[in-house]
Amino acid sequence: MTKPTTAKRRFIIDGMQADECDSEVFEEWSKGGISCVHITCMNYTFDNTREAISALSRWRRAFNDYSNLIAPAWGVGDVERIAAEGKTAVILGFQNTLPLEDDLSLVEIFYDLGIRCIQMSYNHQGQAGSGCLEPNDSGLSLYGKRIVGEMNRLGMIVDVSHCGIKTSMDCVENSTMPIAVTHSNSLSFSANAELPHRLKSNELMRAVAERGGMFGMVLFPAMLPGGTSCTLEGFVDLVEHTAQIVGSEGLGLGTDFVWRRPLSYIRQVRTGRSTFDSAPVIPPAWPEWMKTPADIPRIADELARRNWSEHDIDNFMGKNWLRYYQRVIG
Repeated sequence: MTKPTTAKRRFIIDGMQADECDSEVFEEWSKGGISCVHITCMNYTFDNTREAISALSRWRRAFNDYSNLIAPAWGVGDVERIAAEGKTAVILGFQNTLPLEDDLSLVEIFYDLGIRCIQMSYNHQGQAGSGCLEPNDSGLSLYGKRIVGEMNRLGMIVDVSHCGIKTSMDCVENSTMPIAVTHSNSLSFSANAELPHRLKSNELMRAVAERGGMFGMVLFPAMLPGGTSCTLEGFVDLVEHTAQIVGSEGLGLGTDFVWRRPLSYIRQVRTGRSTFDSAPVIPPAWPEWMKTPADIPRIADELARRNWSEHDIDNFMGKNWLRYYQRVIG
C-alpha cells in the first residue's frame, strides 16, 4: 500500500471529526500534518446544557495539557497561526441544538465559550428542526429560525449534515450566511451505502453550493459506496462525482472519524435515547487505506496521481474550508 507523501506539507482541514478527546488522537493529527479539525466536543449527541459545559471543560483541559499538539481556534487568524506553529487548530462545535435547550440566549453564551458550529438536528426530531430519520420532516421551527438568526449575527456555522431535506432547505433559505454540510456524501453515487438516509440529494447539494456553502465528504464506512471495502480509488471517484455537482470550490473533507470513541458513544449515536431501537454496536471498521487521521494525506496522493493541479488539490484538502471559515466565522 502506498504511504502518504511527505514531499509537501499541505494545509489540511478536516471539516468534521467526532473523536475522543485524548492524546492518541492528537498525535495522529500531528503525524498526518492536519492543520485544523472541526471537532464535535459533545460527550454524547444528546447533551443538555450542563453536560455540554462538562464536555467543553474537558477540551479546555486538553488544550492546556497538550499545548504542544493542539490549540483552540476562534477564527481564521487563529487557524493560520496555530498551523504555522506546526500544531493542529481545533474548532469546536455541537452536532445538536440540545445544549441550548429552550433558551435562545445560550447561543451567544456558547459562542463566547468557543463554539463555532451547531448542527440544527441530529437523526430525530428536535426543537429546532427534523432529523434525517423522521418520516415527516416539518422543517425549521420558529425557534430553529431564531437560532439560525442568532448564529448568523454572531458568526457561527449552520450545519445540516444529519437534518432532513426540508429542514436543510429551510436552513439554506433562512440563513443570511452560507451554511455547511460538514460530513455527508452524494446519494446519487452511494445509494447502496448502509445509511442512505444520511446522504444528500443533488438538489440540496447544489442549493448549498450556489449560496457559497461547503460540502464535507465523509469517510465513515457506513456512508461509503461499498462500505469498508471501498478503495481509495473508489473514494476519489466519489470526490470527482461530487465536484461535478457542487463545483471545485465548495468541496472538502469531513471525515467523521470516531477512531477512539468507546462503544457507549457508538451505541447512542446509532439509536439515540428517545427510542428503543437497536442497531449493531461495534466499532466502525475503517478502510485499510484510512485507519487513522494520519492517513488523510493519501487522498492528496491519489488526486495527484489523477493529474489534479496543485491548486485544486490544495483547495480540496483545506483551502476551500479556510475561505469558507473566513466568510462565516471571520
